[in-house]
Amino acid sequence: MIARKIEPLKCMGNWFVQVAIPTPFDRGAHNGLEQYSWDEEEQRVKVKYTFSSGSFEAKPTVVYQKGRVAPGSEDGTLWQVKPWLKLCYLPVWLSYVIIDVDEAYSHMVCSSPKTSGAGAWMYIMTREPVVDDALLEPLKQAAAAAGWDLSKAERVPQQQRSVPPP
Repeated sequence: MIARKIEPLKCMGNWFVQVAIPTPFDRGAHNGLEQYSWDEEEQRVKVKYTFSSGSFEAKPTVVYQKGRVAPGSEDGTLWQVKPWLKLCYLPVWLSYVIIDVDEAYSHMVCSSPKTSGAGAWMYIMTREPVVDDALLEPLKQAAAAAGWDLSKAERVPQQQRSVPPP
């Protein structure tokens, strides 16, 4: 876990999902991209998660969420989201934990609070779409140190591409 306070606004921008212990909804994802943008008026994070299921050619799936740093999270590492459910946002906040983020905010490891059971997930994300596996090794170790079983992890295929900021 991070031993310092993080600056949530530095987490805004594009995050390419490189490794995932996926939810049932994004298993087999390709080109996974989380886009975080700050909504000053609502004092919330707008999250847009886009991925293609099973291949690069599949029609992209888009999931919208509202996010925030959880009330009482003094170090900024506990966040919460409400996914859009076609008609409305989920009426409860779902927690997630930032396990690791480097000081340059170029990579991030985040997950559900629980490492097993229904709804457990973990993502290793970077700012670049295509990265060396060697870069991911210490990030995988951070996830393992937080209790994640990496035998359940999938490498998320990414294509080199230009993506505008959120």
